[in-house]
Order: sequence, then structure tokens, then C-alpha cells
Amino acid sequence: MAVLAILFSGLLAGLLSQSDGIDMFGDTSFGGVLFSSGGGGVALAVILASGLAMVVRRRIVLAGLSIAAAVVIGSSALLFSSDFGEVMAGGVLLGCGAVQANRERLRQALLAASFLLGLLSAGAVEALQYSGIPRRYADYLTESDMGTPVVVPALCVLTVLTVAWAARIDLGDDNSSPERSIRTVAAILLVSIGGLALAVLFGHSMFESEYGLVGNWYFGILVVPLLFAAAALLPGRGGIMILAGSAVLLTSTTTSGVGISVSAWVWTLGLVAVTAISVAAGTALGLRWGRPLIGVAVLAVVCVTALFEQPPLDNVHYVASLIVFPAAAAYLYVACTPVDPAPATLGLAVPVAITVPMVVTYGWTAYTPLTSVMHSTTWPSTELWFSTGAAVVTVVLASVGMRFLGRRPLLN
Repeated sequence: MAVLAILFSGLLAGLLSQSDGIDMFGDTSFGGVLFSSGGGGVALAVILASGLAMVVRRRIVLAGLSIAAAVVIGSSALLFSSDFGEVMAGGVLLGCGAVQANRERLRQALLAASFLLGLLSAGAVEALQYSGIPRRYADYLTESDMGTPVVVPALCVLTVLTVAWAARIDLGDDNSSPERSIRTVAAILLVSIGGLALAVLFGHSMFESEYGLVGNWYFGILVVPLLFAAAALLPGRGGIMILAGSAVLLTSTTTSGVGISVSAWVWTLGLVAVTAISVAAGTALGLRWGRPLIGVAVLAVVCVTALFEQPPLDNVHYVASLIVFPAAAAYLYVACTPVDPAPATLGLAVPVAITVPMVVTYGWTAYTPLTSVMHSTTWPSTELWFSTGAAVVTVVLASVGMRFLGRRPLLN
């Protein structure tokens, strides 16, 4: 039952532990970004999740926090909408799930796989919730027009039941001691606050550019030294998980989505099923033949396929994005286990802690408020080569860092 509790907690955390994007309406002050943008909520959620993973060990406390978080998410979905509350509750579930995994490789693999599946399926679940209605119009609809959400509340109920049952069976304390490393705290703050600082910088660049709301933004490349420094700060070999998260994050910026009609719920469910099968396959391979360098190599190949933008080779990129990427990401995370709860939490949170892309083209029209170069078909080829090359180089550097950190003693 504890395994099911971890599985549902990770899936629910993945669905809710991400931002809807930057929405500052021109307010680029620190307070505006913190309270009005997705970056602030995610930063606080990452700190909360990693902090819980560091210090909380009593199973009854973990169960209480997980149940409370699931209740908050379910109430928000059914009664009132609070993106900030949902993101924070998702962070609580992630941190508690990491501690409940207790450095057991199978449990950590299930947590990573379910969390990753939640991240990759969030858009599809949202489309199912607003069946037949384009998401961009959802904010203008009445509650009766939007309908009653089903997926998230059902997951909340399953999470509450499995967590409560698992706590009833095992009320003892975890044998491991809390992590009290200043270096771990510094790494957590570096990732979360660094991601928020990049969101602030992006806001200033977008709203105060001499070209107005049109231009290219390359300061996101600063995420590379930021994440590598955080990986170096973590004691022992925990930094490998941050490098794994960095490779997954950078690869995700080169992947391509597939547009599916919101009314075609069968195709939406099919997309979720394909993603789940890919993640499950990557998890199984990672448990059986886990080699982090193999996972990084596959992710680098996925990045390279972003150069295939013209038909018929663009189908190669679609397959790599929809099937190979989820499997490779799950494989890499699982291959890096087992690790302590705090590094595991932080590594999984890296793809959501950075709320702006490494390289982005931003513009404003009546129909496309903010577009990323990663999904634009009108890119100059030089920019495509630059962004893809930057992602590939970073992923390769992550493999070098993993090999270096792998030589560290378990504690240092």
C-alpha cells in the first residue's frame, strides 16, 4: 500500500507542481513576480518540498501533510481555483513522497516515474477537464460552462485513501536521520531563487526592451552554471540527480508537441497512454540496466532531432519527442537512484523550477501572446542551430559532471 501511496502522490504532484507561465502584466518588481507570476509560486514550492525532504522523518507527520495537500488540491479543483495553493500542495506531496521512498530504489523509481508522467500529461489532463473548449477561453467561462473536473479530484481521493492506509499499517519512524547540511540548503536556494531571478530578468527584458514585446532572449543560458553549481554544492553524490534534472530540462526545450483537438478526447487519452507506456518502459530498463551515461546519450540524440523541422524528417522529431524522450528521461532518473530524499526531490523539481526557456523568442500579436522559439516554424536557421547546439552541449556536459560526481565518496 505504501508503494501505491507513493505512486499516486508523485502523479498528483507532477500534475500540479508546475506553473502556468509568466503573467506579470508589466509588473517586473520582485513582489510582482513573486505573487503574480508562476515563477514565485514554483520557487516557494521547491523550497517547501526540499525542506520537508530534509527535516521531516516521522511517518505520521508525512501522512498528515500528504493528506492535507491532497485535500487542498481537491478543494481547489471542485470549489475554488487557486493555482498558488495547488502548486504549493504539489510541492508538499513531492517532498513527502521522497521521504516515504526511503532510499529504496524501487520506490524512488516509482516516484520519479509517476512525477514525470504527471508533468508530461498535465496538458492532456487539462484538455480532458475542459472537454470541447479551447483552454485559452477557459478563464472567460462560467462554472456551468466549464463542467466539473474529474481526473484531479479522483486522484486526490486515491491519494488520501492509500496514504491513510499505509500510515495505519506502519506508524513507526524512519530509521534515517534528517539531513542537516548547509550545502544542501545552499543548493536548494540556488535552484529555486536562481530560477525566480531568471523569471525576473525575463520580465524586464520583455517589457523594457527597446523593441517592445518582440525580441530574442538568451540570458536563460545562465541556468547552466546555476544548476551545475547547485550539483557541485550537494554533498556526496546527490548532485547527480540535479544534473539528471538539468539534462531532462534542456532536452524538453527542444521537443515538439502535437496539437490534438480538444473535442477528440479519445486521442487525448491515447496520448496519455503512449506517454505512460514510454515512461514505464524507461523505468523498467533503468531498474534492470541503469547507466546514467546511456540516458544522457539518448537525450542528446533527442535534442539533435530538433534540427529535422521539414517534412518528412519532422516525423523523426515527433517520434523522438513523444516516445523516446519520456522513456529516456525516466531511464536517466531511475539510473541515478538511490539517493537521499532532499537531492531526489531537488533533481525531480529542476524541470519545473526553471519557468523560462534557456533560449526564447518572444512576441505579441492578437492571437499568440507569447511564443517560444522551440515551437516556431519561422525560425531563422542560425537560431535553430544555436538553441539546439546549446542544449546538446549542456546535456553532454551533464554527463561529464555525472562521471565526476560519481567518483565522490557517499558522504563528503
